[in-house]
Amino acid sequence: MRAVRFHAARDIRVEDVAAPSDALAPDDVLVEPFCCGICGTDLHEYIAGPIVTPQTPHVFTGASNPQILGHEFSARVKKVGSAVSHVSPGDRVSIQPLLSPRDDYYAKRGLYHLSPKMGCVGLSWAWGGMAEQAVVKDYNAQPIPQNLTDEQGAMIEPAAVAMYGVDRGGVTAGSTVLVSGARLAR
Repeated sequence: MRAVRFHAARDIRVEDVAAPSDALAPDDVLVEPFCCGICGTDLHEYIAGPIVTPQTPHVFTGASNPQILGHEFSARVKKVGSAVSHVSPGDRVSIQPLLSPRDDYYAKRGLYHLSPKMGCVGLSWAWGGMAEQAVVKDYNAQPIPQNLTDEQGAMIEPAAVAMYGVDRGGVTAGSTVLVSGARLAR
């Protein structure tokens, strides 16, 4: 299958790679991405990486470069593991990309995002949204309502990041804020 993979700074390639195995773990979901955003993190990796993508096997996921990129994406479920019940083949999903242990100190408190072992689909996991197929954990696949487009489904993760910043910043109606866009490197 075709995939976009990060190798090193200014070295991202479209390559043929082996497709995921049909033998899924009980909590795995095999998806076929519809569309995928390019995040500022992806741009930083391209310009100056590796920063987030692992040069040696990731402590939790075992992934290392070259890395299939893409953590802001929507997809159609192709197959699910035996323990997955909230999505089924054919469902459209948005990917919440954070991966972490479900049984460490932070997980037991519902603070998965604070785990020092945290990884991310499309940055430090074997699979990403810039490929014809990807495998994610069941908790990464969130069903998309029928009234949202595939493009809107891909924007759920970046919108959640923005809303988190607004909430943490105490921004309310009438607040003055600066909104800054991406800067192109030459």
